[in-house]
Amino acid sequence: MRIAIDARMMGPTVTRGIGRYTEELIRGLLDLGTDDIFILIVRALDASPFVGHPRVEHIVADIPRYGIAEQLKMARVFRQANADLVHVPHWNVPILFRGPLVVTIHDLILLHQPSSAKASLRHPLIGWIKRLGHRLVLADVMRKARMICVPTQYVAEDIKKYYRVPSARLTVTGEGIAGLPPPDFAGIPQEKFLLYVGAAYPHKRLDLLLDVWKVIAEKYPDRSLVLAGEMDVFMQRLRDRAAAESVPRVVFTGRVSDARLSALYRRAEAFVFPSSDEGFGLPPLEALSFGCPVIASDASCLPEVLPAQGVSFFRSNDASGMIRAIDAVLSAGSSARKQAEEARQALRERFSWRAVAKATYQAYFHAKGEKIAPAKS
Repeated sequence: MRIAIDARMMGPTVTRGIGRYTEELIRGLLDLGTDDIFILIVRALDASPFVGHPRVEHIVADIPRYGIAEQLKMARVFRQANADLVHVPHWNVPILFRGPLVVTIHDLILLHQPSSAKASLRHPLIGWIKRLGHRLVLADVMRKARMICVPTQYVAEDIKKYYRVPSARLTVTGEGIAGLPPPDFAGIPQEKFLLYVGAAYPHKRLDLLLDVWKVIAEKYPDRSLVLAGEMDVFMQRLRDRAAAESVPRVVFTGRVSDARLSALYRRAEAFVFPSSDEGFGLPPLEALSFGCPVIASDASCLPEVLPAQGVSFFRSNDASGMIRAIDAVLSAGSSARKQAEEARQALRERFSWRAVAKATYQAYFHAKGEKIAPAKS
């Protein structure tokens, strides 16, 4: 089988969540040992770690995502691949494409919370056009995709609620925990700190975390709060607010390398994840995989994904609950870290990219209307 994958977002330096998902999925599919050929559509060859692989072909299509050019040109690129099916690992499928399609929908956050997008910061008319375009494209995808891969049952139920997609076209493929490189401790705080990793979109509720931190910082004057994520307009607004309100000991790192991320997870006293809406929630799982205790909201899929061991949940959007959860973990000290350490091995087994690849490979055959071909061991 010839399988084309839209890999223009591949790699954690492009889009950390979807970029990592795309790269790790491709690596897992190749490791299954089948005879299939994978055609990767990339913006530049040097963006692909799979150049030279005997079962990988590349098509260079330097077409930005989410724009008119993508809608007008990508359908032709997909046809050029001469593939048995096309897998797009996000919702941004050209409406003009009508070939065999598998798509991954990571969440419906932009339907729940339209302000959690950079387009929401532009002129109101442009923002409205962008939101309309997103809804039109997403509705088209839901109608025409032969199989829709989702990371959690929560997202599957969300899609059925909004679009009435039958269960037969939905498959929960999950996500995996990637192995990060050896830690680079250069510039990592020496003192004790709480950690958040990820974007600063409104639904991540870092505004609430900052409110909570004012209370925690007064009670624990020897701790800092480290926020690691792209210094986009949302993170800049948060930094400006912290400065204007003289919030003590908040460190904004900007985007960090995987080696520095590994060091942050290892050294953090606890990881705080106050998000009000997620499709999967990879950062707290990564933190747990390093034995770092997690304090998380109970919103959306998080209770489905995160284990009870090593995690302290609080009610979504509840500042008082978050304060109590943080206080409990910091007071517990080494026992909280011991619980997180004990959860590590089970997490690695439950969330493997090989399992994601197997489930996705099965979805390809369902999309073709064929029986499942056994992968080589």
